[in-house]
Order: sequence, then structure tokens, then C-alpha cells
Amino acid sequence: MKKFRNSLFLSLAAATLVLVGCGESAGPTTSGSSLSEGASVTQRTKRLKKIFRAAPTPMETARIVQKTGATFSQDHLHSAMSASNYVTADRQAINLGIYGADLSYATIFEENAVSLTYLEVVKSLARDLGVGDVIDDNLLARAESNRARQDSLISIVSEAFLNMNEKLKSNGQEDLSGMLVAAGWVESLYLATRHQDKANDDLRSRIAEQKLVMEDVVDLVTSYNQSPELKDMIASLQPIVDAFDAVQKEEAKNTIGKSQGAILIGGGSRYTASEEVLAQISSAVADVRNQLVK
Repeated sequence: MKKFRNSLFLSLAAATLVLVGCGESAGPTTSGSSLSEGASVTQRTKRLKKIFRAAPTPMETARIVQKTGATFSQDHLHSAMSASNYVTADRQAINLGIYGADLSYATIFEENAVSLTYLEVVKSLARDLGVGDVIDDNLLARAESNRARQDSLISIVSEAFLNMNEKLKSNGQEDLSGMLVAAGWVESLYLATRHQDKANDDLRSRIAEQKLVMEDVVDLVTSYNQSPELKDMIASLQPIVDAFDAVQKEEAKNTIGKSQGAILIGGGSRYTASEEVLAQISSAVADVRNQLVK
């Protein structure tokens, strides 16, 4: 039970602190109408929930990487020793997102010692931002009692995120939520592209699909009342946006079939990228990520 509880704690901490859900991706969906600056909390919550369901989470991306046969490399992670260098709220929020994705990566590869190190870093930065109490014993108890109910776990993690978002807002730091979301997404994509030499079709497809997720993430963070720090971060993402411009969107014909009595409906949008485009995305993501961790 203790081993399970530790594993659950690591998984929930990573998922919550990177501000993503923990469900399986259902494939790309349209990004919808743009959010304007100063959009309502309700509008942003709807967009966040859509990002939850459209994006492979850091945990899911790490699983896909693992299935390629790649081996764990701590060299890909941001150094835990650097955490104490971040003394301003914007740098703490950005690197909380980054360390959260690193925690997911280490956890999936069952690197327990590394995971515990990164968990301590995540908890420390969360405390510095005034949101460290979001992942408490009550949340863990609820998660443990619902461990066989995936929908319930998604709801619990989403609730934890919303509580964190409310805390940041009440502290007059709503823009930090946007920084955390964007940085967590960049780091999970960075980790996925470190294994591009062994990437299978599933991983390549997931990387290409991130074009749509990127649009939603940028749209979300742009909607916040922008501090100079948030404006700088949005501008820093532009090389990634430019690299994803070359990803192709294809509309597949709708198909209907049966498998073991179940009706299967296929088709819809499909995102593809050549090896050259994937290499450009990988390079852009690495450059942006390395700037964020300075």
C-alpha cells in the first residue's frame, strides 16, 4: 500500500502541477474561437478542459517514448540543483511547469530515486508560489479511493488545478498560471523530441498533433492580463510556432466498421510532418526550453 501511495502521489503531483488532465488523448480537435485578453474565468476554464482532453499529458507522452524502446536518460532533465536559482515568481512558475514534466518522465521510467528528488523540487517551488497546499492528504486519500475510476481521477486532478488557479488569481498572480501551463507543455515536448532517432509512427504522430495543442496553449496564455514577464514568455514561444507551421493537416474520409460487436467510427483530421519538419520542431523546442531554464 505504501508503494502504491508513493507512486500515486508522484503521478498526481506531476499531472496537477503541469496543469493537465490524466486521460488518454482522443486525437486532435479544432481549437475553436480565440480568447480575447481579459477573457472570463469560465471561458478560460472551458479552454483548459479542452487542452486537457486534446493533449497527450506529460505522463502519456513519456509512456509513448518508453514504448519506442528508449532508455531513461537523466541528462535530458533540467538539473534539480538549479531550482534554488529561481527567486522571482515568474521564473518559479515557469520552472515549476518544467520540473513537473521532468517528474512525469522519471516516474514513468520507474526511476524512483530521481522521481523523489524532483518531487521535492516541485513541492518547494509550489510552496514558494503559495500553492503548495493544493496536493494535500485529503486529495491523496480521495485519489486512492478512486484509483480504479479513471473519470473520477481526472475530475480530482482537474479540481486540484482549478484550486491552484484560484489561489494564483487571489494572490494577484493569474499570469503565472499561463506561464506554468506553457512551460510544462514545452518541457514534455522537449523530452519527447529527445528520442526522435527512435521515434515510432505513434510518437511522430503525437508530436505533429501538438500543432493544435500549441494553438490552444498560446491562445490561452495570450488571454491573460499580460505582465511584462508573460509577454516575454509568449514572444519566446514564436520559434516553436514558426516550426509547426510546416505540419500538414489532412482530412481523412469518415469510415464505419465493427470489431467484436462494437461500432468503430474513423476519420477526421490527421496531422503529419516529414523528418525534416520534425527535426526543425525538435531544434526550435530545444532552443526555447534552454532559454526558459536559464
